[in-house]
Amino acid sequence: MKKSILYDRAENLYIQEQWTFEAIAKELDCSDRTLRNWAKEGRWELKRRRLLKSRENLHDATRDIAMLLAEKVKGQLENGVTPAAHILNAFTRMASTLLQAREYEKEVEADIAGPEDNTSDKEAAMAKFKEIFGVDL
Repeated sequence: MKKSILYDRAENLYIQEQWTFEAIAKELDCSDRTLRNWAKEGRWELKRRRLLKSRENLHDATRDIAMLLAEKVKGQLENGVTPAAHILNAFTRMASTLLQAREYEKEVEADIAGPEDNTSDKEAAMAKFKEIFGVDL
């Protein structure tokens, strides 16, 4: 495999997919040392932190918008008004996305922590959703 293709694939696995150097080395059949040199030269760790921060900010913004929609729907229901279909649709789509994002985050955390800390499950996520938003999906 050409070095540039190997480099690009390794960089993507490290930054986007959050793989370890050891896993990448095994997958791409290259040395751990080479990967660490590339990472240092390419500032992969900084890129990885920036990506994680941007994902966190997006997740927070999505959650805030979903909360506003939930409050609007709740207020309308309390006042005997049927919420508009587009509001309900937007809320349920965002809520679903938030659940999927949280499940993914739990899986990544469990992978990092090791197999003994794998506590991710859909019921827990749905219970947390109900706790946060006050409604079932």
